[in-house]
Amino acid sequence: MKRITCTMFIILGMVAVLFAPTPTTTAAGESGTVTGAARATFNAGAALGSVALSSLDFGAGMFIEPDGSGTGVFSAVLSGRSPLGQARQITIDGEVLCGALTPDGRALFSGTATVNFGDGTPSLSGVPFNVTTTANSVRLTLDSTMLPAAQLSNGALEIK
Repeated sequence: MKRITCTMFIILGMVAVLFAPTPTTTAAGESGTVTGAARATFNAGAALGSVALSSLDFGAGMFIEPDGSGTGVFSAVLSGRSPLGQARQITIDGEVLCGALTPDGRALFSGTATVNFGDGTPSLSGVPFNVTTTANSVRLTLDSTMLPAAQLSNGALEIK
């Protein structure tokens, strides 16, 4: 009897694994997460103010709830050159306040950030930001300045 019971549980377990739903992209209106660390590169011509941008290094970790609220962080370093050819790194430390996940695999989130332009001027706090991500690109908007999409070249971003 013990042998039959064990065999039945093994078979039931195998059937459950075989017929379990496979994970898919989280649909809008469901909670999810966005996590990762990556480097993305800009095409020629990308700029923030007078800084010609070449790359974006970022890290993100957040929860996005069905009601559109979000909790987490987004940190980024924009690397580029000033008009005089000097290397410049612009740092962005953001707090995620809201977001959404789309059925096509994108994550959209926003919040407020502290931005340091790396030129010796004081950091600006309370700067609104928006980010649109896919598994292989990221688009950042700071206040009203939308940067072109940057393509991931290293690392990974996971949207669940």
